[in-house]
Amino acid sequence: MCGILAYFSKKGITKDILEESINSLKSIKHRGPDGEGLVLINSKSGSFKKILLDDLPKDLRINVDHFNEIEDYKFDLILGHRRLSIIDLSSNGHQPMFFNENWITYNGEIYNYIEIRQELISNGYQFTSNTDTEVILKAYDFWGEKCIGKFNGMWSFIIWDNKTKSIIISNDRFGVKPLYSFKNNETYIFTSEIRQFKYFSEINLSVNQENYNLFLNYGYTPLDNTTYFNEIKRFPKSSLLKFDFSNFNKEEHIQYYSIYNVKKRFELNFSDAIHEFSSLLTQSIEIRKRSDVKLGVSISGGIDSTLILQFLNQFTDNEKVQTFSAISPNKIGDESKFIYEVHKHFDVDTCFSYPLKEFNEADFYDFLDHVEFPVKTMSFYAQWNISKLMKSKGVTINLVGQGADEVFGGYRTHYIRYLRHLILKGNLITYFREVNAYSELKGIRKNILHRIVILDIGVLLMFKVGLRKIDVKMLNHWNKTSDITDFLKNDLNFYQLPFFLHSDDRSSMAHSIETRHPFLDYRIVDFGYSLSNEFCFKNGWSKYILRQSINDSLSRIKWRKDKKGYTVPNDELIKKILPESKNLQFDFRKLCLERVINSF
Repeated sequence: MCGILAYFSKKGITKDILEESINSLKSIKHRGPDGEGLVLINSKSGSFKKILLDDLPKDLRINVDHFNEIEDYKFDLILGHRRLSIIDLSSNGHQPMFFNENWITYNGEIYNYIEIRQELISNGYQFTSNTDTEVILKAYDFWGEKCIGKFNGMWSFIIWDNKTKSIIISNDRFGVKPLYSFKNNETYIFTSEIRQFKYFSEINLSVNQENYNLFLNYGYTPLDNTTYFNEIKRFPKSSLLKFDFSNFNKEEHIQYYSIYNVKKRFELNFSDAIHEFSSLLTQSIEIRKRSDVKLGVSISGGIDSTLILQFLNQFTDNEKVQTFSAISPNKIGDESKFIYEVHKHFDVDTCFSYPLKEFNEADFYDFLDHVEFPVKTMSFYAQWNISKLMKSKGVTINLVGQGADEVFGGYRTHYIRYLRHLILKGNLITYFREVNAYSELKGIRKNILHRIVILDIGVLLMFKVGLRKIDVKMLNHWNKTSDITDFLKNDLNFYQLPFFLHSDDRSSMAHSIETRHPFLDYRIVDFGYSLSNEFCFKNGWSKYILRQSINDSLSRIKWRKDKKGYTVPNDELIKKILPESKNLQFDFRKLCLERVINSF
């Protein structure tokens, strides 16, 4: 897990541009406190120069140049890197990394790198490090662009291909690892964080007014490839771009993966589905344990994090796992009792953060500066506190449960949409059975529940025939989606998960923590979307197959009726910043939005 930079200029690199690039890299030292590297490349000849930087490992300070010694316009491409050491902590993992005339700068983890490495060794490749970075570089050398289909993990990487005189840019299947770009008529820049762009004198950022207004008025965050600045774009997930410098205006993104291609497996029975899910989650956690640094688990007292701890427990060899939770004792929504219930069943070393008690206004603004997008609730600040606590305990990897809700249907809206789906499919017997069960579980009167579903169908029909619309293409699409599985896929791809992943990345990396997501192993995602709907929604319960996978001894967690997450006393925390506010939620959105915009 690291931070990267790529800068290409048609005119060539000057000392001023090189100095700006070095400063841009330094601005993300939190992403990679363990080293930095930068190489200059001539995209026509392939010649290169390595640059001496402050945090370049001492044993690598040979055949490097000070940036003042570089001749202006001799090179036109910069690849830069900040390293957070996770696998092979030696300088053998230093980046940018070189092999067979190609260079890579890479942020992320390929969890199945050991298996791919063995395949490459059987094909004659030798390795000088134990890193996944070297595996990517040699996999590309052997398989070319098709190597991406072999990777199970999270990544943003840029490879300079000296043979084709082009760069290969790729983002992982679900956009876990961020990658942003700026392009004008002369320059193309890629970065891990938006903050990196402000160090380049040629860039003048302007506010994307549509996104600004949508968040201020509705709390809607852009989760497409736009940002809050017109000039900055997010590189599309599940995407590969081969960029040829000789054809600067041509861009053809190749989508190498899509959840919309997953087909239903109606022949699978429930017993076999549970067995397959257990096998997949075991494999996912096993490869996500791979590291040379300390690992912890975020625990909320819910189904997803409990499952991670339960399945991780089989690999711990009597070693205590450190768990981390944000709690607010004696406050509405506090999950302490469920967290303690989990702790009773596992021999863990528990660590707690208390967001309300520990709140510090300067720290909150530091959080906003790092997250780079405005937030609607203080629950995201709780994530920040967890990362800070992990850092203080010497933990570098955080296993979290993100993704399970969007795949297996964990939110209230998902169940309502499932009920709507049943009516639209004409499955009225199942509909009435599920309404009765859901009504009893949630304590909602059946007539009220019927009314909610019927009104939702009315909204769907108005959007479909064009009688109602929102001036945002994606939200219109979201409201037109009638199939429950497509609705879940949209939440994962566009609406729900992207912002959680964004917040995860920024809050964790601000404290040099790597977040790993076992439920976002693409094999689990494909499996989840292939299931019959009743495996996820049954007898009023959401995420039914996940519940059935939890040990019976954890019945209070297994059959929890509520859904929370990192719940905090939201209004109390906001009032610490805005004690005089008469419109708390609007004023909070405005404060967060203006802080983010003005930081650039």
